[in-house]
Amino acid sequence: MSTESWAVAAPQTIDVGPVTAASVRLQAGRVEVVADADGPSAVLEILEVGDKPLQVVREGGRLRVGYERSVVEAFVARVRSLGDSERAVVRLRVPAGVTVDVGTTQADIDVTGTPGTVVKTVTGAVRTVGTSGSLYLKTISGDAGVEAHAGDVSAQTVSGALSVGGALGRVNVASVSAAIAVAATGSVPLVSAKTVSGDVAVRLDGGTPVSLKVRGATGQAVLDGAVLESQGHTLSVDHAEPPTDGRPVAYVTATVTSARVVVSRG
Repeated sequence: MSTESWAVAAPQTIDVGPVTAASVRLQAGRVEVVADADGPSAVLEILEVGDKPLQVVREGGRLRVGYERSVVEAFVARVRSLGDSERAVVRLRVPAGVTVDVGTTQADIDVTGTPGTVVKTVTGAVRTVGTSGSLYLKTISGDAGVEAHAGDVSAQTVSGALSVGGALGRVNVASVSAAIAVAATGSVPLVSAKTVSGDVAVRLDGGTPVSLKVRGATGQAVLDGAVLESQGHTLSVDHAEPPTDGRPVAYVTATVTSARVVVSRG
C-alpha cells in the first residue's frame, strides 16, 4: 500500500490522486468538499493555514487532511486558545462516489454531491447539498441545513437549528432545544423525531396519507392546520390514514417533552 504525506505551512494546491474515501479534521476555519463527476483524482486547495502545518496523508485509497485530535484534546486546545494555530480554510474536490467524513470544532462545513457522508461539529455551521445515500450529521450549537438529499438521514443537535430536505427515506432527527424542520419532496419518508423543547415541523407532498404518532408531557400535534385531540392528560396522539390511490403512507413519530409537532402536506 503506497503512502504519501505533506506538511502544508502555506497556501497551495495538491493533486492527491485517486481516492475512495476522505476525512477532514479541523479546529477552526472552513471546510468545503465537492464531488466532481468529471474529476479522476482528488484535488486539495489549502487557501489559508494557521501557525501549525496542516497534515495531509494519502494511504492507499484513503485521504486524511487536518489536525487529528480526540474530543477531549480538541476541547483543551480550544480552552487554551490554541485553535487559531490549527485554523485552516480548505477546499477538497473528490471524484464521484468518494465517501466523506468531516469533523470540526468551530470550522464551518459545506459538502456538495457526496454519498455516504458523515459530518460532525461543535459550533460550526453545516450545509450539505445534493448528497446521497446515508447521511450522518451531529452538531452542538451550530446550525445545520441538509438540502436536496436523496436517501436516509440521521441528525442530532442540541441548540443549533436543523433543517432536512430532499427525496428522503428513513429520517431520524433529535434535538434538545433546537427547532427541527423536515421537508420530503418526491418521496414518502419514515420520520422519527425526538426533542425536549424544540418544535418539529414535517412537510410532505400533497395528497400523501399520514400515520402520525406523538407522545409527550405537554404540547400540540397539528395536521394540515388542525390541532389533533390528545388522548389523555399528557400529549398522546395517534392518527392513521390508509393508502389512497396507490399512494403509500408516510409514517411520522415524534417524542417530545414540551413542544409542538406540525405536519403539513402540499
